[in-house]
Amino acid sequence: MKTKHLRYAALLLFLTGFGFSKSYKGAELRTKEAFTYGRFEVRYKPPAGDGFLASFFTYHELENGTEDWNEIDIEILGRYEDNIQFNTITPGQTNHESHQYVPFNPHQDFHTYGFEWTPDYVAWFVDGNEIYRQTGDHIQTLTREQKLMMNIWIPEYDNWVGVWNPQVLPKFAYYDWVSYASYTPGTGDTGTGHNFSFQWKDNFDSWDTNRWDKASHTWNGNATDFVPENVVFQDGNMILCLTNENDLGLVDNSPPYVLWARGNQNKVNLSFSEAVDSVSALKTSSYFINGLTVDKVTLFPDHRTVELGVSPIDSAQDYSMVVLGVKDQSANQNTQMGQVIPITIAKPLSFPLKINAGGGPVYGEFLADQSWGPDKEYGHMDGYSKKWDTANDIAGTEQDSIYFSELNGAVKYKVRVPHGMYSLTLHFAENEFDEKGKRLFKIVAEDSLIADTIDLDSLAGIHSAYDIRIQNIPVADGIMDIHLIDLIGKSILNGLTIEQVSTGLKAQNRVIPTEIELYQNHPNPFNPATRIEYKIAKEAEVRLTVFNTLGQQIAVLVDARQNAGTHRVTFEGTPWPSGIYYYRLQAGKRSETRKMVLLR
Repeated sequence: MKTKHLRYAALLLFLTGFGFSKSYKGAELRTKEAFTYGRFEVRYKPPAGDGFLASFFTYHELENGTEDWNEIDIEILGRYEDNIQFNTITPGQTNHESHQYVPFNPHQDFHTYGFEWTPDYVAWFVDGNEIYRQTGDHIQTLTREQKLMMNIWIPEYDNWVGVWNPQVLPKFAYYDWVSYASYTPGTGDTGTGHNFSFQWKDNFDSWDTNRWDKASHTWNGNATDFVPENVVFQDGNMILCLTNENDLGLVDNSPPYVLWARGNQNKVNLSFSEAVDSVSALKTSSYFINGLTVDKVTLFPDHRTVELGVSPIDSAQDYSMVVLGVKDQSANQNTQMGQVIPITIAKPLSFPLKINAGGGPVYGEFLADQSWGPDKEYGHMDGYSKKWDTANDIAGTEQDSIYFSELNGAVKYKVRVPHGMYSLTLHFAENEFDEKGKRLFKIVAEDSLIADTIDLDSLAGIHSAYDIRIQNIPVADGIMDIHLIDLIGKSILNGLTIEQVSTGLKAQNRVIPTEIELYQNHPNPFNPATRIEYKIAKEAEVRLTVFNTLGQQIAVLVDARQNAGTHRVTFEGTPWPSGIYYYRLQAGKRSETRKMVLLR
């Protein structure tokens, strides 16, 4: 939850007391009991789409305004297909939030999420693996008892959750079960160090009125009222419903709606408001574009995105599309009776591409920053532009203007590029903190961890340019995704440069820098062991590490000074489950990362 979101507090409005009603209806389920410390877990599947979120959190009922604030959050925003937000909110309504990359789409299936709350730390878990932890003085202010809650709602902050479109209604968040274990250090039976003792698990076979209350309230900044009718227990799930004011509960009377359409060369992509029926969606007769022939339809795994193969698009022409006869996946099989959608025509970027991520105007060869959208070729998601006093020079560069403006608190940066191989340079400068440890963040690009625990003050000092260059990034889906992941404070980005190395579907043919060569492991897939081979051009400090898909380091295979030449090492996968892993070679100032698969 963002700092500006005043949840509950004195601004909370009870519907029965004020007789005030909002156009959209959300839902919240909360425990009657309040807890102090423990391990809280949930298995749920939130819905996808811009403008809303579905959560799992603990919260202290305020008595003395924001000075009593205690809250621990898991918030899954519908706009992100690979991201989860974690947060603690401490007295004074101070937020300590972090968006964490996950290697799956949380809206497509159920996953288990949870957090451990102790006097010394709060740690968050995904599918049983710890992926983020907060410690420090602020954790010791989380002392007030908190109720356990789940809700779905529409925040009135587009920058955070994306632009709301009522055509996406209804939306449903499915909760399979919730469990609680108390904090019993040294005597427990579950959790980290077996420091927690299992107390209960609710499988939601029915509404346990002794444990749960259905909420009926709202607050400023929330576009919904919570209504009891939108908490539904059915088929072993607790379902939180986001609806209009007329169709409450688990009811879908709305046909699918096309949110946008985008054309490029001989393809048109379109996004539906909800998952659609594959039979009707895959018919070429469901789509008509004046001046173009539709000869192929592909439905993406999210069942919301469709790609049409069409005759060549004339970029100088304006096109619109008619979509009709597509059904949704609801029990009602609502059918679209006809919709006309203008098609945005892509405007391909040229390379090398340079972007002033600080949000300023065009500066030399650097393009101005912008927010991401279906009609944009590049842009950021969340974050804001921040300018710094130019009285100081930026050391190590002649492009001071780029480094004096920053994109602060962004979650992702997205750039549309043709299929191929790219080099990416990220430009940074620390202009706020003259002390180590005040700002820590990491970077994931195209599902690979490329920079871990960046501390710009430690690396370069204040008012100094620091660039990270990553070579040989393959992009196979037409969009380069760059994740900026907060650890302490807010991540920043001052600019980026993208260079095209090769094009086409041969992106897997890597171009390796001469300083180091990291080869594909053999065998791959492997079980249980595999050999990793690499070459360094000159004597250097070498570190070879293995990470899982959550970016957690699981093994250090080499950490020593080595002579020039070819080296080999074996990775033993016996302790680890099947899945994708990454191995990264660092030698001097160069690094390379590759992917491997453990298959049992």
